[in-house]
Amino acid sequence: MDDIQGRDSDNSFPFHDPGHTSPRNRTPWDTVAGRVLSLISRKGGVGKTTSAVNLGGALALSGHTVLIVGLDPQCGVCRSLGVAQDDLETGLGEIFSANTPLTELVQPSPLENLFFVSPRITSLADEESFLADMNRRADDFAREIDRARNLYDTILVDCPPSLGAPTRAALQAADAFLVPIQAEELCRGSLAPLMDFVADFRRRQLPGAGRETPVLEGLFLTMVNGRTRMGRHVTDQVAEDFGPDLLETSVPRTTRLTEMALKGKPAVIYARTTSGSRAYFNLADELVSRFLARSDAFESGAEERDSAAEPNSATEPSTAEPMHARPTDSALGGLDRFLADLGGTNDINPVRGAAPEAGPPEMVSLDDLLAEEERDSGFRGERDDDGWAYGIDPDDTLN
Repeated sequence: MDDIQGRDSDNSFPFHDPGHTSPRNRTPWDTVAGRVLSLISRKGGVGKTTSAVNLGGALALSGHTVLIVGLDPQCGVCRSLGVAQDDLETGLGEIFSANTPLTELVQPSPLENLFFVSPRITSLADEESFLADMNRRADDFAREIDRARNLYDTILVDCPPSLGAPTRAALQAADAFLVPIQAEELCRGSLAPLMDFVADFRRRQLPGAGRETPVLEGLFLTMVNGRTRMGRHVTDQVAEDFGPDLLETSVPRTTRLTEMALKGKPAVIYARTTSGSRAYFNLADELVSRFLARSDAFESGAEERDSAAEPNSATEPSTAEPMHARPTDSALGGLDRFLADLGGTNDINPVRGAAPEAGPPEMVSLDDLLAEEERDSGFRGERDDDGWAYGIDPDDTLN
């Protein structure tokens, strides 16, 4: 990592070494190694890169060490984190062209604990070479991602809007995948072919290859405007089609999120109190909480099956694929850790585990903190029935 630190000679933002100097404990997911989540979609403009960068920022602020891997040749990740693609001295393609370890290509971001790596593509020839390498050497990419799990709690892979080689490689490397859905009918119509593609990909995964096929972590709505009939219709239809796979958190349409590439940092830094940023904090918390709850349920079910089985009964091995990782110890992640830091207390109950004898400590809610910031900053505006904030200027009603 010394070469990366040396390249950061202009001190545009400090370099943060992701290497753990102390012995690594379990991750906030309560797993030994980091989890890999790929964000995929057939349709462009649905908020994959915006979600990858802001979800990564929210997780980093909540205590995760996060790596964002950009696979889109348009290099939206690096531009959203303040680096023009022409200014990149190294790129993801070097894991193929120079056999450079992925961990040596990692770049710092304006946010501590958040890192990224992106392809360096400045010509059509660069793009064609990168796509060809992703197609031929997906196994090498997956191995490099696996090595990075020891340094990062969460690895988010931002895919291009297609089902081509980068998306297939991202699925091969991932534990699970997330699907952002723009709250419009055209995007909803693209979901069925996408899910068919993933199902076919899972079937084609060679058995015994040492890798588990990725599972659906969840779908979440983006660019939601609940005040329009179409927005409500699409939300209702997706909920009907996908049921519990649709996450509770949705991201509202907001002008502040669109400023991210101009500012070169996640909106959860420069506009933390707005509705869009709050949605990504909620999404981070929901993902961690759901994963831990599923892990608990899996372990409880396994114990019940073990106790019900007779000692010497002959049973056929299960062919069902494991759906989720199986952590065992308690851990704190998501918005809970972030709120604990803001509230000035480290004595917070983990998401899992037994409660202390004295009962849970007093917590400061996110709403209280945001309300206090609005009072301090002299916020003038209104809120609708759902709690979204609207400014005085009618041309800037969506924050």
